[in-house]
Amino acid sequence: ANCDGNVNMADAVLIMQSLANPDKYGVNGTDDTHITAQGEKNGDMDGNGLTNADALEIQKIVLKLR
Repeated sequence: ANCDGNVNMADAVLIMQSLANPDKYGVNGTDDTHITAQGEKNGDMDGNGLTNADALEIQKIVLKLR
């Protein structure tokens, strides 16, 4: 989701931040580290749009629960 080439907890955090505070971390957010349109595509694990479920799925992958 953060387009750094690695799947890690930072991706899950960015997804949750972008959903909880879109003015700052959404695609058009004001923070320098806001999610990008490509980041939204990368983070969408189930193809149903970016949700907290995608962040959870990334956490499961990182923790080797998937």
